[in-house]
Amino acid sequence: MAFPIEALPALPARRGHLVIKTRGTPAIPECGSATIPGLLSERSCVFYGARWMLAAIPDVIHLVHGPAGCAYYGSTVRRTSYRVYSSMLEERDIVFGGSARLYAAILAAVRREPTAKAVLVYATCAAGLIGEDLDTMCRNASEATGLQVVPVNSPGFRGCSQAAGHDLAAEVLLRHFIGVGSEQSMIPNSVNILGEFDVQGDLQQIEALLQQLGLRIICAFSGRAPTAAMAGAHRARLNIVHCRRTGESLAEGMQERFGTPHLKASFFGLEETAATLRAIGRFFGTDEAVVEEVVETGCSEARRLAEPFLKRLRGKRAALFFGASRMGSMGKAFRDLGMNLIMVGSQFGCRVDYEDADRKVVEGTVIIDDAPEQELEIFLHQRHPDLLCGGTKEKYMAHKMGVPFLVFPQEGSPFAGFRGFVNLAREAAGLVSAPVWRLARSEGDLPDAPGSFFALSGKEKDNNER
Repeated sequence: MAFPIEALPALPARRGHLVIKTRGTPAIPECGSATIPGLLSERSCVFYGARWMLAAIPDVIHLVHGPAGCAYYGSTVRRTSYRVYSSMLEERDIVFGGSARLYAAILAAVRREPTAKAVLVYATCAAGLIGEDLDTMCRNASEATGLQVVPVNSPGFRGCSQAAGHDLAAEVLLRHFIGVGSEQSMIPNSVNILGEFDVQGDLQQIEALLQQLGLRIICAFSGRAPTAAMAGAHRARLNIVHCRRTGESLAEGMQERFGTPHLKASFFGLEETAATLRAIGRFFGTDEAVVEEVVETGCSEARRLAEPFLKRLRGKRAALFFGASRMGSMGKAFRDLGMNLIMVGSQFGCRVDYEDADRKVVEGTVIIDDAPEQELEIFLHQRHPDLLCGGTKEKYMAHKMGVPFLVFPQEGSPFAGFRGFVNLAREAAGLVSAPVWRLARSEGDLPDAPGSFFALSGKEKDNNER
């Protein structure tokens, strides 16, 4: 069922969350607030935000203190399935308390995985509501098992989105894992990557570029972060923050505690990758000629390989809606493809994220915060982009409306670095030029409504007709 276009302005509480970039005026939507009750948000909960940060740590036991459904929900992160244990709280435990069930679950999990280095115990909404003393239960279990049993107090209601879970996970890593190694000396030419989850091989592409500059990665949070690597992460000379929303609080904590400087960076798109390599080279005092050779060789080869795809993408319109701090960097990557951005949006971005996006988009771009499904549907009806890029939650709505959809974080091949740019171009071009969309768009588009927020201007209509 299509919602009437006039429905969008009828939600006054949402007006400030949608803005259009205008010349000389910052376009910063209202953000950081709870979703309006009744709207179908694309956000996740605090528990899932913590899982997003911690799920990939390979040598610890992940145990969810809550109903079995929460463990099932948290077992798949970035489309990768992980082994998760659960205390499986039931109605009786909600009434009388679930301490005994949790204690037994921890002991059973440790028996199943005797080589584990630690146990992470996640509190969900059910445990939070009945007031479970997670800290005491974890201390008791630690004494019984001889392992570090770490509480992750992450009830879903603790914040308005998964962003609070990211910050909570960073506190857990800083308090219990980072810098606990006995060695304190700094390792020359070494870095950590913060906010990099090695989706489909992104980390390998980044590592290959850094190796060309003579650098090594100690720890990647949390795409490659075993406990031993985290214990020595404080010895790195530089923290590279690849995702601001999941990495910046961790970087600030490490700078305060260990004095490790950090650099915000992006390896998505040619321009951003080149700028990042130059900034890292300046920090380490790398020979400028060496850096420029890496940049020029990578850019020229990527453009050569991507050229057949760029021809198909040039002038096409793209809309982006995902996480938070990727808006600006991925927006520039799509401009490197020759595409015109008509919307960037985030499920849970903060003001800093939107300020970054505002600097990197052109006049007329829609910037939207926490868009419910209704607003995304209206936008697709009115603007009908040639490509929508976002998380899996928006995929099937876009397909039903005849709009090609690119999943990000991606499902097939790496998008990071120069080689990743070629992969991005190939996948985007394949989606945009697929003949099936001509059939899907033949009928059923809603007309633009006068005064509607997303209505096309006269100039845009002329361009589209041409």
